[in-house]
Amino acid sequence: MKGLRLVGDYALEFIVITLLLTLSAATVILFIPMLVGVTAYFKEDIDTRRFKDIFTAISKNRKILIFYTLFQLVILVVPVLNIYYFNTNPERVNYFVLSVSCIALVAGIIYVITSPTVIVNMNVTLRQLFHNGLMLIFGGFWRSVICIACVAGVIAAVIFYPYAAVLTLYAVPLAVSKLMNENFYKLKAKALKTSVYELKKRESADDYLDENGEITREEVSEINNEKS
Repeated sequence: MKGLRLVGDYALEFIVITLLLTLSAATVILFIPMLVGVTAYFKEDIDTRRFKDIFTAISKNRKILIFYTLFQLVILVVPVLNIYYFNTNPERVNYFVLSVSCIALVAGIIYVITSPTVIVNMNVTLRQLFHNGLMLIFGGFWRSVICIACVAGVIAAVIFYPYAAVLTLYAVPLAVSKLMNENFYKLKAKALKTSVYELKKRESADDYLDENGEITREEVSEINNEKS
């Protein structure tokens, strides 16, 4: 029964997340905030995450999201449109504009991969977001390579096969969120001179959950004291 329930949970997630990201992508400007919300949602375990976590994360980080969204609109959307235009109109190709667009697109991919994780886990300014987002890449080389390949694949689908990209809007954010979160924990554990296991164990104790929702750390301590 538990296995069947999990299949149902993942099926529902696939439908809802794909729908939310598709609708937000149609508006363009809402896609980045929704991606950050989905990243916060995927950070939690399948048994505890709730769809309202998406909108809670967006509301909580609305100030930094305004500036981050504008940045991504310039550095990600404009290059994609340029590359798409030159691909469909090869006789009008401008190699300088194409080169600049490709460089900007690489930067946009890096920050669309890393920034949502930074925003969800840290309270940062835009300048700190750029710095920490770049540093997050170095938390795990192969994890970062996989994430870059996944997002590059989605962007290629958007450029060449737009409708096929919809099928990636659940799996890719899920994979990128999990892998970048591991990079974040690795860097944080290194800074705190501890292990990733101990760091996760400590955070798990801080975020104890029951069927009614979150319980504070102080309440967890009281429960443990009563048990002892």
